[in-house]
Amino acid sequence: MDPKVNAGEGGAPSTEESLDGVAILLVEDDPRAAKWVSVALEDQGAKVVWATSIDQAREEIERHEPEIALLDVSLPDGNGLDLIVELRTLPRPCATVVLTGNPESGVARIAAGLGVTEFLAKPVQLDRLFTAVAQARLRAQALRRFCAEYDSSEAPSDIAEGVGKHLGAGGNPELTAAERLARLTAEFGLSARQAQAVAGVAEGLSDADIAKAMKVSYSRTRQLLAAAFAKLGLKSRNDFIRFLWERGGKF
Repeated sequence: MDPKVNAGEGGAPSTEESLDGVAILLVEDDPRAAKWVSVALEDQGAKVVWATSIDQAREEIERHEPEIALLDVSLPDGNGLDLIVELRTLPRPCATVVLTGNPESGVARIAAGLGVTEFLAKPVQLDRLFTAVAQARLRAQALRRFCAEYDSSEAPSDIAEGVGKHLGAGGNPELTAAERLARLTAEFGLSARQAQAVAGVAEGLSDADIAKAMKVSYSRTRQLLAAAFAKLGLKSRNDFIRFLWERGGKF
């Protein structure tokens, strides 16, 4: 790929969008593009670590715990989108911006569903890149505060007060909790039973309570939740609560 990133009007971010000291992982297999983006971000005070593959990116994530990842999609050993869930579910979450020279209609939708802060198709103006990175930094800070406060194995009571709250009470007021859940179900291909199980999690119910409400065995409930979480790109109940919190205003 060519380093298709262009300077836009204004160039540098505003004071409100300062990148000073932010730790960024740049995953890009084109050396020219990587150098261009790295220099541009470092000129604004960012600390950039460069990886050329998914495997190398994983090593750098463990070594540096970046706040933000700037991901290309097409990489020598796979799809950069494969890193998004790993980054978002770290003990110290990392927000992501996707930057690609090969935009496809489905990529942006997938990226949005996985929790990407911004999807930028090359060529992108520098001011858009800086703004996207600054917004991702705010997202990473918010996620890290959330994880620091709610790090128990069970969803905290003040977070798990109802499906309506978690599935977008701050979004479209005309949608009911059931309609918001239906949108989530359709977006990720959940079955009716899987949706019912995750709705119970959002209400703050234990797995045993969900099993009782659904009139199924405890082990079957765990299977339904595991399958639903896998479709959502999550690993655990806590990841799901974080996922709902992230998407609070998007329904």
